[in-house]
Amino acid sequence: MPCSRRHQLSRGQPTCRPRSDLTKAYLTGIEKLEPQLNAFIAVLKEEALKTATERDAELRAGRDRGRLHGVPIVVKDLFEMRGTRTTVGSKAFKDRATDRDATVVRKLLDAGVVVLGKTNMNEFAAGVSGTNATFGDTHNPWNLERSPGGSSSGTGAAITAGLCLGGPGTDTGGSIRVPASWLGITGIRPTFGLVSLDGVYPRSRSLDCVGPLARNVHDLALLLDVMAGFDPKDPNSSWAQPRTSYATTLEDGIKGLRFGIVQNYTFKDVDEPVAKAVRDASQTLARLGAEIKEIRIEPLEGRLDYSKLFSEILLYEFNQILGDQYRSTPNAAELFGPIVTNNIDVGSKVTKEQYEGRIRERPAIIAEVKQAFRDVDALLTPALPTTAPLLKASAQDFGRGRQFTIPFSYTALPSVVIPCGFSPDALPIGLQIVGDHFQEALLLRIAAAYETETKFNTKRPPVFFAG
Repeated sequence: MPCSRRHQLSRGQPTCRPRSDLTKAYLTGIEKLEPQLNAFIAVLKEEALKTATERDAELRAGRDRGRLHGVPIVVKDLFEMRGTRTTVGSKAFKDRATDRDATVVRKLLDAGVVVLGKTNMNEFAAGVSGTNATFGDTHNPWNLERSPGGSSSGTGAAITAGLCLGGPGTDTGGSIRVPASWLGITGIRPTFGLVSLDGVYPRSRSLDCVGPLARNVHDLALLLDVMAGFDPKDPNSSWAQPRTSYATTLEDGIKGLRFGIVQNYTFKDVDEPVAKAVRDASQTLARLGAEIKEIRIEPLEGRLDYSKLFSEILLYEFNQILGDQYRSTPNAAELFGPIVTNNIDVGSKVTKEQYEGRIRERPAIIAEVKQAFRDVDALLTPALPTTAPLLKASAQDFGRGRQFTIPFSYTALPSVVIPCGFSPDALPIGLQIVGDHFQEALLLRIAAAYETETKFNTKRPPVFFAG
């Protein structure tokens, strides 16, 4: 199905095409391209067709659930969804039945979406490669030998290849932003607590976030409109919720806004094609009326080892979540992958005192970084310093470049990633826009202005279903 027709549906414009026909078209695309991409753990064909038929009947009866009524999406396979397995990408959980919906899934279903399937991911969301020993590796539609990024790999690849409108992902240290960057789509990691984590298998209860991925900013905003909101079932859910739709201010422009480029950080250890694309993006934003300022943020300029600060919290909590089950499983080495095994092993060596110390020092570091927003409205960085590596690349290659994702996970600041260009070998490059807490509407507005001007999001990969 062409993007333009898809977006007409999400924008609430009239169409005579039944939702069930739309769902059938997407399922045809999945059948055609899934052998190349391996984006899905489970395609829910019968369930999707049944739901789409029900959505058509609702419209005929005068019930319109809103702008996502009948719109096909996908769900990462760590969100619980009634009647499906929720494998979390692991052989250990391959038969794990689900008898309830995660809060986010329930909200999206209530808004009228049709779920086409549960998508592939790095096992237990541990990694950014998009590889999976149990369910197979997911491939990048721009180059099938390249990584799609992870851990929301299947969701990202399906969106990129035109197989769905969008879907919810999770981001602990970059699992929304990495695929968005390497696949040339849009994604937002919201402020911690904005979107419920209820019914989402955790990696780190202090660092996990849920956010949407989509092909354009407008659809990203529509998905976040539905997903955001206080949830009493999530102890970390925040009362600081949006009062109006994120989609209502997308066209307000950016004239007079101030954007920060951080000295000794923004372009440090960045591949030249990526650096050039981000510089060009800043110039485009300046032409649209924004002011670009060089600023200092000492906690980002090498004074702190964010990888250590972040990892000790993450791995301690991951061991608390999964470690006992792992250690009590007789054949654990056969059921859990080596990255998960290593994470549990390292996490078990982080002491409670170390962990509590990291938790205590975190608010002061967050407050120091937040001071930057007294002088600027948002920060501009590369999403990643590289384009997508080969799927067979080393762990060191995949570990490179988390300097632009981990600090903002640690500080719980929201960030949007949008495409800002392509490398000489035709691989997407992502721009990250970071804002103060609960400034998602502003970030989406900035992203929309840039997207409208550049239209990088309209580029199609070689592997794409045009309908």
